[in-house]
Amino acid sequence: MTRLARGKKLTNCLRVTLLGITFMTLSSSSSESFASPPNKFNQLILAKSSLESKFGVRFVECFPFKENIGFTEGQIQLIEQCLAGVQLFESALNKVPNSVIHSLGISTRFLRTGGFSTILIPWDSSLEQVMSFLRAKKSKAEQERFLEKISTLKRKINKNFKIFSLYCSQRISNEQCMSGYKQLASIEIIPNAQPMQWQEIILDDRQGLGKDSHSFRIKYDASPKEIHKSLQQDPQSVWLPRKKMYENIKSKHKQSIEKQLQVATYFCSPELTEKNCLDGVITLSKASKSQDMRMKPWGEVSIEKYNTFIKDDFDVSIRFDLSVDEFVAYFLSKTNRVEATENAVLAEKLEKRTLNNSSGLRAICDLEGMRSKLCVKAFKNFIKFVSGRRDYRVKEPWANIMFVDGKQLARVNFALNSPVRNSYIYIDAGSGLEELRSHLMKFGN
Repeated sequence: MTRLARGKKLTNCLRVTLLGITFMTLSSSSSESFASPPNKFNQLILAKSSLESKFGVRFVECFPFKENIGFTEGQIQLIEQCLAGVQLFESALNKVPNSVIHSLGISTRFLRTGGFSTILIPWDSSLEQVMSFLRAKKSKAEQERFLEKISTLKRKINKNFKIFSLYCSQRISNEQCMSGYKQLASIEIIPNAQPMQWQEIILDDRQGLGKDSHSFRIKYDASPKEIHKSLQQDPQSVWLPRKKMYENIKSKHKQSIEKQLQVATYFCSPELTEKNCLDGVITLSKASKSQDMRMKPWGEVSIEKYNTFIKDDFDVSIRFDLSVDEFVAYFLSKTNRVEATENAVLAEKLEKRTLNNSSGLRAICDLEGMRSKLCVKAFKNFIKFVSGRRDYRVKEPWANIMFVDGKQLARVNFALNSPVRNSYIYIDAGSGLEELRSHLMKFGN
C-alpha cells in the first residue's frame, strides 16, 4: 500500500522496542480466583496456553476472517466469543484426544484449511458438532494422496507459468484450493506468449491486488479464461491508476491533512475503489476544519472498507463512508496532544521505576495499539503489587511481564501467537490491581 506522507509522531512519545517477545506455556488451572467479572483476555491467554501444553496447538487466532466489525468497541464481544470457542475446543479435544491440530481459528464457520492440521470452528458450536468434525479427519493415506495431487498440479502450473510464489490462502478449504490449481493447470499456453510478470499468485475467495504491487489474488473458482487474462496483466499497469490517485490526493489535500491535522501517514485499503478512497480522504480533509480535531495527535490514518478504530494515542482507521459529523463526534474521545505527551513521558518514568524490582520481572508496555494512559495505569498497578508483596518471586523461566490492550483484536492475536513462548507473561493492561495480583500469583513461588 502506498503511503502518501511520512512524518514523525510526537518526539517524546514512548515507543518500546520488543525484542524476543515470548509467550507462556502453563495450565490455566489454579486455586487462585479472578476478581469478578474475570478478565476475558487474561482467561484467553491461559486457555490458549493450556491447549498448547496439553494438545500441541501452536497457534490460536480470534476471528481471522472477520472484517466488518464496526467501531473500536465492537472488538470486545469478539474477544469474549473467542474465549468461549477456545474453551469449547479444549472440551472437544479432551473427548477426541488423537486429533492433530496445530492451528485453530475461532470463527463463524466450519472449515479445514492450510493442509490437515489447521481448523476453523464457529465459536457458538455445540460440543457434539465439534467432536463430529474432528472425527471426520482424513486418514494418513488420504492426506498423502491429496498432497501428491497438489504437487503434481503445481509442477504442471510452474512449468507453464514459472510463478515464483504460488499458494492458497487460508480463507479457502483444501478442496477449494485443489479446484483452483486444477483451473490453473488446465490453461493452454499460447506459443511465444509474454512471460508472466507477477511474482506472487494467491488462490483466494476474492480477486485483486495482494500484499503489494507484485502480488495478485485469483478466485479459486474463476474460469481458466479469466485466470489467464489476469496472469497476463502487467503489474505496473494495474498499480498505475492507484499511484496516480494518490498523487492527485496529495496535491489537493496535503495542506489540510498534513499541515493542519499533522497526520504522519495516510493511505487507503486496496479493497477500496478510487471513489471510496477519495470519499474517505475528503472526510479527513473536512475534519481538519475542527479545532478539536487539530488538537489530537494523528499518526497513521488508514481508510478502510468497514472499520473505524482508535488504535492508540496516534493511529486510527476510518470507514470510507463515515460522515464528517460522525468522524468528529467519534474521535472527540481521542487523547489530545498535550495529554498524550504527558502520559508517554510518565509511562517512560514509571517503566524505569520498575527496573530491578524484587519480583524478578521486567515490566514492558506494548504501546503498539495501546494508549499511553492505559500503560500508565498498568505500570502503577505493577509498582503497587511489587511494593505490597516484597516476598513475591517469579518462577523460572518467566522473566518479563507484557501489558497488552486486551480489548483490541489485533493485539490479542499478537499476544496469542508470539514466536517465542517461554519467558513473557501477558496480561491486559486494563486489569485492576486485584486481578493483576491474582494473575501474577500463578507464576510465582
